[in-house]
Amino acid sequence: MIPLVDLTIDKKLRDKITKEITQVVDSKKYILGAKLESFEKKFAKFIGVKYAIGVGNGTDALRLSLRALGIGRGDKVLTVSLTSPFTAIAVVEEGAIPVFCDIDEATWTIDVADARKRIDRKTRAIIPVHLFGNPCDMSPILKFAKENHLKVIEDACQAHGAKYQGKMVGSLGAAAAFSFYPTKNLGAFGDAGIVTTNNSKLAKMIKCLRHGGQTKRFWHSYIGINSRLDEIQAAILGQKLKVLEVENKKRVKIAKKYKSNLSRLPIVFQKKYGRAEPVFHLLAARIRLRNKLIKFLKKNNIAADIYYPHAITEQPAFRKFVSDELPVTEMLTKELTALPIYPRLSYQNLDFIIRKIKDFFNVK
Repeated sequence: MIPLVDLTIDKKLRDKITKEITQVVDSKKYILGAKLESFEKKFAKFIGVKYAIGVGNGTDALRLSLRALGIGRGDKVLTVSLTSPFTAIAVVEEGAIPVFCDIDEATWTIDVADARKRIDRKTRAIIPVHLFGNPCDMSPILKFAKENHLKVIEDACQAHGAKYQGKMVGSLGAAAAFSFYPTKNLGAFGDAGIVTTNNSKLAKMIKCLRHGGQTKRFWHSYIGINSRLDEIQAAILGQKLKVLEVENKKRVKIAKKYKSNLSRLPIVFQKKYGRAEPVFHLLAARIRLRNKLIKFLKKNNIAADIYYPHAITEQPAFRKFVSDELPVTEMLTKELTALPIYPRLSYQNLDFIIRKIKDFFNVK
């Protein structure tokens, strides 16, 4: 079976990671040590920001960003419904109210024109989601936020290394959240996340809040949470960061081959804005016959899946936050299909997948 995602790593990288883990074990320092400090500095440099603060996961990265920015009970936060529900969970857990906006039909990212219709005096922030590694159109988002005094927190959990107008996503808002869940372009061997920012006061507060709100040992000046990126995961991520750009380039090549070979079929791929450079965390496409196609591919030992089968606003946990229909979002949830993409996908297997998709549509 050709998997949707393959987390296999080559022996050379595996050996380096094993050596790093052994160093952590020998150091007997497992929390808030030298490996984390080193990785935070390297990731901040990679993104092009002054600060990176390692945390437990991507959800906590969003939560801590909201809390450090003073956004909480009763405040409204604009975001989208076509994403992982954990984006909305972070907002709700801080006592804030998610306000769901529709998305652009071509790029599947937040529609700023729709967002403008949904603000009121309680709106305090906007969380644009760089869905599947495709950057949002950040210029109008930042302009809209400035005009309405909104904080911008980028959800870059699927966009490690993606660029917008020459700048890395994660460097464009007040703060950004990244997830290092194992399936991400930069994945840990468990849960992990990070917040990036250029604001020194914000970085200091997030560092404090991730450690329970302690300003010194056993002294809590704030109510924080327990969410620290541990030394072993930091050591692993430090090694994997070294190969991220190479692996992202492979993803881009694979995506281009899919698109060029399937352009004549009734398949619509995600579009990008102008000078945006996606990194294809997932390769999703609009396919009306997706259930039949997924079944056909499975019979041919090819995995495909639905991302996302349900909008956040369709799910019981979030119904009380739904105020309006989201026609583009609802349409896309009925069509989006994820095809295999990962750096180790061989061109032989890629050609086989493309050939089988063509067979399904009776195209040579």
